[in-house]
Amino acid sequence: MTTRRVRIVCISDTHNQTPKLPTGDILIHAGDLTNQGTFSELKKTINWLGQTSFKVKVIVCGNHDITCDIPFYQQYGAYFHNKRMEDPQQCIALLQSDSSIVYLNHELKQVRIDHEDGSCSLLKIFGSPYSPARGLWAFGYSPEHALELWHQIPLDSDIVVTHTPAKFHRDECATRGASGCERLRETLWRVRPRLHVCGHVHEAYGVEAVTWDISCPYVKFKEKGIRRWNDPGPEGKKQFTVDLSARAQSTALRNDGSAGNLVSNVQLARSRGVEVDGAVEDGQVPEANGYEGILPAIPPPPRPPFPSFEKAERPIPSTGAITDYKLPATHGLGGPGSHGRSDQEAISGREGRVETCIVNAAYMATNWPHKAGKKFHKPIVIDLDMPVEYPDHASPV
Repeated sequence: MTTRRVRIVCISDTHNQTPKLPTGDILIHAGDLTNQGTFSELKKTINWLGQTSFKVKVIVCGNHDITCDIPFYQQYGAYFHNKRMEDPQQCIALLQSDSSIVYLNHELKQVRIDHEDGSCSLLKIFGSPYSPARGLWAFGYSPEHALELWHQIPLDSDIVVTHTPAKFHRDECATRGASGCERLRETLWRVRPRLHVCGHVHEAYGVEAVTWDISCPYVKFKEKGIRRWNDPGPEGKKQFTVDLSARAQSTALRNDGSAGNLVSNVQLARSRGVEVDGAVEDGQVPEANGYEGILPAIPPPPRPPFPSFEKAERPIPSTGAITDYKLPATHGLGGPGSHGRSDQEAISGREGRVETCIVNAAYMATNWPHKAGKKFHKPIVIDLDMPVEYPDHASPV
Protein backbone atom coordinates (compact mmCIF):
# COMPACT_ATOMS: atom_id res chain seq x y z
CA MET A 1 0.00 0.00 0.00
CA THR A 2 1.39 3.37 -1.06
CA THR A 3 1.22 6.13 1.55
CA ARG A 4 2.11 9.79 1.90
CA ARG A 5 2.90 11.76 5.03
CA VAL A 6 0.04 14.07 6.01
CA ARG A 7 0.52 16.88 8.53
CA ILE A 8 -2.48 17.43 10.84
CA VAL A 9 -2.71 20.51 13.06
CA CYS A 10 -4.95 19.94 16.10
CA ILE A 11 -6.54 22.56 18.33
CA SER A 12 -9.55 22.82 20.63
CA ASP A 13 -11.11 25.05 23.29
CA THR A 14 -9.97 28.33 21.80
CA HIS A 15 -12.86 30.20 23.50
CA ASN A 16 -12.75 33.23 21.17
CA GLN A 17 -8.95 33.23 20.91
CA THR A 18 -7.43 33.33 17.40
CA PRO A 19 -3.87 32.01 17.75
CA LYS A 20 -1.39 31.77 14.93
CA LEU A 21 -1.44 28.23 13.57
CA PRO A 22 1.41 26.10 12.18
CA THR A 23 1.21 25.10 8.53
CA GLY A 24 -0.19 21.72 7.59
CA ASP A 25 -2.50 19.74 5.33
CA ILE A 26 -5.48 19.31 7.69
CA LEU A 27 -6.70 21.53 10.52
CA ILE A 28 -8.91 19.93 13.18
CA HIS A 29 -10.74 22.02 15.79
CA ALA A 30 -12.39 19.84 18.47
CA GLY A 31 -14.92 22.32 19.85
CA ASP A 32 -15.56 25.20 22.24
CA LEU A 33 -14.96 27.72 19.51
CA THR A 34 -16.57 30.39 21.70
CA ASN A 35 -17.53 31.25 25.28
CA GLN A 36 -21.30 31.38 24.83
CA GLY A 37 -21.97 30.73 21.16
CA THR A 38 -23.11 34.19 20.08
CA PHE A 39 -23.21 35.05 16.40
CA SER A 40 -20.46 37.67 16.84
CA GLU A 41 -18.21 35.15 18.63
CA LEU A 42 -18.75 32.53 15.95
CA LYS A 43 -18.15 35.06 13.19
CA LYS A 44 -14.82 36.03 14.72
CA THR A 45 -13.76 32.39 14.83
CA ILE A 46 -14.93 31.57 11.29
CA ASN A 47 -13.12 34.64 9.93
CA TRP A 48 -9.94 33.47 11.66
CA LEU A 49 -10.23 29.93 10.30
CA GLY A 50 -11.15 31.17 6.85
CA GLN A 51 -7.85 33.04 6.58
CA THR A 52 -5.78 29.90 7.12
CA SER A 53 -4.45 27.94 4.14
CA PHE A 54 -5.05 24.29 5.05
CA LYS A 55 -6.29 21.90 2.37
CA VAL A 56 -9.08 20.77 4.71
CA LYS A 57 -10.41 22.41 7.90
CA VAL A 58 -12.59 20.24 10.12
CA ILE A 59 -14.54 21.68 13.05
CA VAL A 60 -17.01 20.42 15.64
CA CYS A 61 -18.77 22.42 18.34
CA GLY A 62 -18.46 21.98 22.09
CA ASN A 63 -20.58 22.51 25.18
CA HIS A 64 -19.92 26.28 25.19
CA ASP A 65 -21.15 26.75 21.61
CA ILE A 66 -24.70 26.75 22.93
CA THR A 67 -26.58 28.30 20.00
CA CYS A 68 -25.58 25.40 17.75
CA ASP A 69 -27.48 22.92 19.92
CA ILE A 70 -30.94 24.00 18.76
CA PRO A 71 -33.17 22.05 21.21
CA PHE A 72 -30.95 23.10 24.12
CA TYR A 73 -30.96 26.74 23.08
CA GLN A 74 -34.72 26.79 22.56
CA GLN A 75 -35.17 25.80 26.19
CA TYR A 76 -32.26 27.43 27.99
CA GLY A 77 -30.98 30.19 25.73
CA ALA A 78 -32.59 32.90 27.85
CA TYR A 79 -30.42 31.92 30.81
CA PHE A 80 -27.39 32.97 28.78
CA HIS A 81 -28.72 35.60 26.37
CA ASN A 82 -31.72 37.07 28.16
CA LYS A 83 -31.12 40.57 26.78
CA ARG A 84 -30.67 39.50 23.15
CA MET A 85 -31.62 36.03 21.98
CA GLU A 86 -29.63 34.68 19.06
CA ASP A 87 -30.92 32.86 15.98
CA PRO A 88 -29.52 29.29 16.13
CA GLN A 89 -30.16 28.65 12.44
CA GLN A 90 -28.20 31.76 11.55
CA CYS A 91 -25.32 30.64 13.77
CA ILE A 92 -25.21 27.18 12.20
CA ALA A 93 -25.42 28.70 8.70
CA LEU A 94 -22.35 30.75 9.59
CA LEU A 95 -20.40 27.57 10.34
CA GLN A 96 -21.44 26.22 6.95
CA SER A 97 -20.82 29.43 5.01
CA ASP A 98 -17.11 28.91 4.32
CA SER A 99 -16.55 26.24 1.66
CA SER A 100 -13.08 25.52 3.05
CA ILE A 101 -14.54 24.37 6.38
CA VAL A 102 -16.05 20.93 6.99
CA TYR A 103 -18.52 21.31 9.87
CA LEU A 104 -19.42 17.98 11.48
CA ASN A 105 -22.41 17.55 13.80
CA HIS A 106 -22.23 13.91 14.90
CA GLU A 107 -21.63 12.69 11.37
CA LEU A 108 -19.03 11.27 9.04
CA LYS A 109 -17.80 12.82 5.81
CA GLN A 110 -15.13 11.81 3.36
CA VAL A 111 -12.50 14.45 2.59
CA ARG A 112 -9.85 14.52 -0.12
CA ILE A 113 -6.23 15.57 0.27
CA ASP A 114 -4.40 16.17 -3.03
CA HIS A 115 -0.66 15.52 -3.08
CA GLU A 116 1.99 17.14 -5.26
CA ASP A 117 2.65 13.96 -7.26
CA GLY A 118 -0.95 13.85 -8.51
CA SER A 119 -2.12 11.26 -6.00
CA CYS A 120 -4.76 11.86 -3.36
CA SER A 121 -5.79 10.57 0.06
CA LEU A 122 -9.47 9.94 0.73
CA LEU A 123 -10.09 10.07 4.48
CA LYS A 124 -13.27 9.33 6.43
CA ILE A 125 -13.57 11.74 9.34
CA PHE A 126 -16.26 11.45 12.00
CA GLY A 127 -16.94 14.49 14.20
CA SER A 128 -19.22 15.03 17.18
CA PRO A 129 -19.83 17.92 19.63
CA TYR A 130 -21.16 15.80 22.50
CA SER A 131 -19.74 15.43 26.02
CA PRO A 132 -21.12 13.90 29.24
CA ALA A 133 -23.76 16.22 30.72
CA ARG A 134 -22.51 18.33 33.60
CA GLY A 135 -24.34 21.48 34.52
CA LEU A 136 -26.36 23.64 32.18
CA TRP A 137 -24.38 23.37 28.94
CA ALA A 138 -25.03 22.31 25.37
CA PHE A 139 -24.56 18.94 23.67
CA GLY A 140 -24.73 17.01 26.94
CA TYR A 141 -25.73 13.35 27.16
CA SER A 142 -26.59 11.11 30.09
CA PRO A 143 -24.86 7.78 30.87
CA GLU A 144 -27.82 5.75 29.65
CA HIS A 145 -27.58 7.35 26.19
CA ALA A 146 -23.80 7.01 25.74
CA LEU A 147 -23.83 3.52 24.23
CA GLU A 148 -26.26 4.37 21.44
CA LEU A 149 -24.59 7.71 20.81
CA TRP A 150 -21.05 6.44 20.27
CA HIS A 151 -22.03 3.18 18.58
CA GLN A 152 -22.98 5.38 15.61
CA ILE A 153 -19.30 5.98 14.77
CA PRO A 154 -18.67 3.94 11.58
CA LEU A 155 -16.02 1.26 11.95
CA ASP A 156 -14.12 2.44 8.87
CA SER A 157 -13.50 5.95 10.23
CA ASP A 158 -9.90 7.04 9.70
CA ILE A 159 -10.10 10.01 12.09
CA VAL A 160 -12.52 10.59 14.98
CA VAL A 161 -13.04 14.09 16.40
CA THR A 162 -15.06 14.49 19.60
CA HIS A 163 -15.24 17.34 22.06
CA THR A 164 -15.07 14.96 25.01
CA PRO A 165 -12.08 12.74 25.71
CA ALA A 166 -12.46 9.01 26.23
CA LYS A 167 -12.14 7.58 29.73
CA PHE A 168 -8.54 7.36 30.98
CA HIS A 169 -7.11 8.91 27.81
CA ARG A 170 -6.16 12.58 28.14
CA ASP A 171 -9.12 13.20 30.44
CA GLU A 172 -7.52 13.82 33.85
CA CYS A 173 -9.18 16.76 35.58
CA ALA A 174 -7.82 18.37 38.75
CA THR A 175 -11.26 18.51 40.37
CA ARG A 176 -12.98 15.41 38.95
CA GLY A 177 -10.24 12.91 38.18
CA ALA A 178 -10.70 10.86 35.02
CA SER A 179 -13.68 12.64 33.51
CA GLY A 180 -13.84 11.14 30.01
CA CYS A 181 -16.47 8.77 28.64
CA GLU A 182 -16.05 5.02 29.10
CA ARG A 183 -18.49 4.19 26.29
CA LEU A 184 -16.40 6.32 23.93
CA ARG A 185 -13.26 4.43 25.00
CA GLU A 186 -15.01 1.14 24.25
CA THR A 187 -16.05 2.44 20.84
CA LEU A 188 -12.49 3.52 20.07
CA TRP A 189 -11.42 -0.06 20.86
CA ARG A 190 -13.87 -1.25 18.21
CA VAL A 191 -13.11 1.41 15.57
CA ARG A 192 -9.38 1.81 16.28
CA PRO A 193 -8.95 4.90 14.06
CA ARG A 194 -5.56 6.28 13.23
CA LEU A 195 -6.29 9.50 15.10
CA HIS A 196 -8.70 10.68 17.80
CA VAL A 197 -8.74 14.41 18.53
CA CYS A 198 -10.55 15.86 21.56
CA GLY A 199 -10.42 18.71 24.07
CA HIS A 200 -12.86 19.81 26.81
CA VAL A 201 -10.54 18.99 29.75
CA HIS A 202 -8.01 21.79 29.50
CA GLU A 203 -5.40 20.36 31.86
CA ALA A 204 -5.31 17.00 30.05
CA TYR A 205 -3.56 18.54 27.02
CA GLY A 206 -1.07 16.28 25.30
CA VAL A 207 -0.58 13.28 23.02
CA GLU A 208 -0.56 9.54 23.50
CA ALA A 209 -0.70 6.43 21.35
CA VAL A 210 -2.74 3.59 22.80
CA THR A 211 -2.03 0.02 21.74
CA TRP A 212 -5.23 -1.98 21.63
CA ASP A 213 -5.29 -5.65 22.68
CA ILE A 214 -7.56 -7.53 20.31
CA SER A 215 -5.97 -10.93 20.96
CA CYS A 216 -7.86 -12.06 24.06
CA PRO A 217 -11.20 -13.76 23.27
CA TYR A 218 -12.59 -13.37 26.80
CA VAL A 219 -11.66 -9.83 27.90
CA LYS A 220 -13.63 -6.80 26.74
CA PHE A 221 -11.99 -3.62 25.45
CA LYS A 222 -8.49 -4.51 26.62
CA GLU A 223 -5.40 -2.33 26.09
CA LYS A 224 -1.75 -3.35 25.92
CA GLY A 225 0.01 -0.08 26.60
CA ILE A 226 0.33 3.66 26.05
CA ARG A 227 3.09 5.88 24.66
CA ARG A 228 2.87 9.51 25.81
CA TRP A 229 4.22 12.83 24.58
CA ASN A 230 4.11 16.22 26.31
CA ASP A 231 5.28 19.56 24.95
CA PRO A 232 9.09 19.44 25.47
CA GLY A 233 9.31 23.24 25.61
CA PRO A 234 6.02 24.59 26.94
CA GLU A 235 7.45 28.02 27.71
CA GLY A 236 9.17 28.42 24.35
CA LYS A 237 7.96 29.06 20.82
CA LYS A 238 9.12 25.76 19.34
CA GLN A 239 6.33 23.87 17.60
CA PHE A 240 4.89 20.85 19.46
CA THR A 241 5.18 18.12 16.82
CA VAL A 242 4.77 14.36 17.13
CA ASP A 243 6.01 12.41 14.11
CA LEU A 244 4.24 9.07 13.81
CA SER A 245 5.02 8.58 10.11
CA ALA A 246 7.30 5.88 8.72
CA ARG A 247 10.03 8.51 8.55
CA ALA A 248 10.20 8.38 12.35
CA GLN A 249 10.76 4.59 12.21
CA SER A 250 10.77 3.64 15.91
CA THR A 251 7.76 5.83 16.77
CA ALA A 252 5.71 5.16 13.62
CA LEU A 253 2.04 4.48 14.33
CA ARG A 254 1.05 0.85 13.88
CA ASN A 255 -2.24 1.26 12.06
CA ASP A 256 -2.68 0.34 8.41
CA GLY A 257 -6.31 1.48 8.33
CA SER A 258 -7.59 -1.94 7.26
CA ALA A 259 -11.37 -1.88 7.06
CA GLY A 260 -12.36 -5.52 6.58
CA ASN A 261 -15.70 -5.91 4.82
CA LEU A 262 -16.22 -2.40 3.46
CA VAL A 263 -19.65 -3.18 2.07
CA SER A 264 -21.03 -4.20 5.45
CA ASN A 265 -19.43 -1.17 7.09
CA VAL A 266 -21.06 1.23 4.62
CA GLN A 267 -24.42 -0.46 5.11
CA LEU A 268 -23.95 -0.23 8.86
CA ALA A 269 -23.12 3.48 8.65
CA ARG A 270 -26.22 4.17 6.58
CA SER A 271 -28.41 2.23 8.99
CA ARG A 272 -27.12 4.52 11.75
CA GLY A 273 -28.10 7.62 9.83
CA VAL A 274 -24.53 8.68 9.06
CA GLU A 275 -23.62 10.43 5.82
CA VAL A 276 -21.08 8.41 3.90
CA ASP A 277 -19.44 10.11 0.99
CA GLY A 278 -11.55 31.38 28.77
CA ALA A 279 -14.86 30.46 29.42
CA VAL A 280 -17.51 30.18 32.11
CA GLU A 281 -16.85 27.07 34.18
CA ASP A 282 -18.96 24.00 33.40
CA GLY A 283 -21.99 23.84 35.62
CA GLN A 284 -22.46 27.58 36.17
CA VAL A 285 -24.48 30.24 34.41
CA PRO A 286 -23.43 33.90 34.55
CA GLU A 287 -25.12 35.59 37.51
CA ALA A 288 -25.53 38.74 35.40
CA ASN A 289 -28.24 36.89 33.53
CA GLY A 290 -30.25 36.54 36.70
CA TYR A 291 -29.69 32.82 37.22
CA GLU A 292 -27.48 31.52 39.99
CA GLY A 293 -28.44 27.87 40.20
CA ILE A 294 -27.19 24.69 38.62
CA LEU A 295 -29.47 22.37 36.69
CA PRO A 296 -28.74 18.96 35.21
CA ALA A 297 -28.48 19.15 31.42
CA ILE A 298 -29.88 15.74 30.55
CA PRO A 299 -31.27 15.53 27.00
CA PRO A 300 -34.41 13.60 26.11
CA PRO A 301 -34.06 10.01 24.85
CA PRO A 302 -32.44 10.11 21.40
CA ARG A 303 -34.60 9.50 18.37
CA PRO A 304 -32.54 7.85 15.59
CA PRO A 305 -30.73 9.16 13.67
CA PHE A 306 -29.10 10.89 16.60
CA PRO A 307 -29.18 13.84 17.30
CA SER A 308 -32.44 14.82 15.55
CA PHE A 309 -34.90 16.07 18.16
CA GLU A 310 -38.32 17.53 17.44
CA LYS A 311 -38.09 19.74 20.52
CA ALA A 312 -36.24 19.97 23.80
CA GLU A 313 -37.80 18.53 26.91
CA ARG A 314 -37.13 19.42 30.53
CA PRO A 315 -34.16 17.41 31.82
CA ILE A 316 -34.87 14.55 34.18
CA PRO A 317 -32.51 13.07 36.80
CA SER A 318 -30.26 10.37 35.43
CA THR A 319 -30.61 6.89 36.90
CA GLY A 320 -27.25 5.78 35.56
CA ALA A 321 -28.92 2.67 34.15
CA ILE A 322 -28.41 1.53 30.58
CA THR A 323 -31.54 1.49 28.46
CA ASP A 324 -32.64 -1.57 26.51
CA TYR A 325 -30.43 -0.58 23.57
CA LYS A 326 -28.29 -3.72 23.37
CA LEU A 327 -25.53 -5.12 21.19
CA PRO A 328 -24.87 -8.77 20.39
CA ALA A 329 -23.68 -10.90 23.30
CA THR A 330 -20.24 -11.25 21.70
CA HIS A 331 -19.75 -7.48 21.50
CA GLY A 332 -16.39 -6.33 22.78
CA LEU A 333 -14.61 -9.71 22.78
CA GLY A 334 -11.22 -9.97 21.13
CA GLY A 335 -9.47 -12.89 19.55
CA PRO A 336 -9.19 -13.86 15.87
CA GLY A 337 -11.96 -12.65 13.64
CA SER A 338 -12.83 -16.25 12.88
CA HIS A 339 -13.30 -17.05 16.57
CA GLY A 340 -16.93 -17.78 17.30
CA ARG A 341 -17.00 -15.58 20.41
CA SER A 342 -15.11 -12.59 19.02
CA ASP A 343 -16.63 -9.29 18.01
CA GLN A 344 -16.25 -10.25 14.37
CA GLU A 345 -17.56 -6.95 13.02
CA ALA A 346 -14.78 -5.09 14.86
CA ILE A 347 -11.99 -7.67 14.43
CA SER A 348 -12.30 -9.67 11.20
CA GLY A 349 -10.06 -8.26 8.46
CA ARG A 350 -9.15 -5.26 10.64
CA GLU A 351 -6.26 -6.71 12.66
CA GLY A 352 -3.91 -4.12 11.17
CA ARG A 353 -5.56 -1.40 13.25
CA VAL A 354 -3.29 -1.83 16.26
CA GLU A 355 -2.74 1.69 17.60
CA THR A 356 -4.62 4.98 17.82
CA CYS A 357 -2.99 8.36 18.36
CA ILE A 358 -5.08 10.33 20.88
CA VAL A 359 -4.67 14.12 21.06
CA ASN A 360 -6.18 16.46 23.64
CA ALA A 361 -5.58 19.74 21.84
CA ALA A 362 -7.10 22.18 24.37
CA TYR A 363 -5.59 25.57 23.59
CA MET A 364 -6.92 27.18 26.78
CA ALA A 365 -4.69 25.93 29.60
CA THR A 366 -6.62 27.45 32.52
CA ASN A 367 -10.23 27.31 33.68
CA TRP A 368 -12.70 30.01 34.58
CA PRO A 369 -12.40 32.29 36.54
CA HIS A 370 -8.69 32.32 35.53
CA LYS A 371 -7.64 33.80 38.89
CA ALA A 372 -3.98 34.04 37.90
CA GLY A 373 -4.78 35.12 34.35
CA LYS A 374 -5.43 33.13 31.21
CA LYS A 375 -2.72 30.77 30.02
CA PHE A 376 -2.52 28.90 26.75
CA HIS A 377 -1.12 25.73 25.25
CA LYS A 378 0.24 25.39 21.72
CA PRO A 379 -1.53 23.84 18.73
CA ILE A 380 -0.38 20.23 18.33
CA VAL A 381 1.05 18.95 15.05
CA ILE A 382 0.76 15.25 14.17
CA ASP A 383 2.51 13.66 11.18
CA LEU A 384 0.82 10.47 9.97
CA ASP A 385 1.08 8.23 6.93
CA MET A 386 -2.15 8.04 4.94
CA PRO A 387 -2.92 5.76 1.96
CA VAL A 388 -3.02 7.33 -1.48
CA GLU A 389 -4.90 6.66 -4.69
CA TYR A 390 -3.83 7.55 -8.21
CA PRO A 391 -6.37 8.92 -10.69
CA ASP A 392 -6.18 7.51 -14.22
CA HIS A 393 -3.91 10.31 -15.41
CA ALA A 394 -1.38 9.85 -12.63
CA SER A 395 1.01 7.06 -11.73
CA PRO A 396 3.10 6.21 -8.64
CA VAL A 397 6.47 7.90 -8.33
